[in-house]
Amino acid sequence: MSLKELIFNDIDSVFLNLDDFAEEHEVNGITLLCIVDDDRLIERTDAAAQGTYLGEKLLFLKASDLPGKPSVGFRMTLDGELYYVRACAENMGMYEIRLGTTRT
Repeated sequence: MSLKELIFNDIDSVFLNLDDFAEEHEVNGITLLCIVDDDRLIERTDAAAQGTYLGEKLLFLKASDLPGKPSVGFRMTLDGELYYVRACAENMGMYEIRLGTTRT
């Protein structure tokens, strides 16, 4: 078995395993195993946008669980909350999606 095959097998057996890293979250109305990095949640106020904060979350999920790679600006719901895709990268069968929302 090649290294690439081993890594793809690790997506389900390690990274998206409920006993290790993953949790069930509702993404666009579908319950998926994924990792939400709450440590990356950022709230900030900027001089140009007083009274506004930008909340961000980093979402890791299996690329094949979505019908296509989300593009910047695409609307996504995560556990019933609306976010916009700020960035999306695919790496070894997984998406790393940076979600953001702006509130006043």
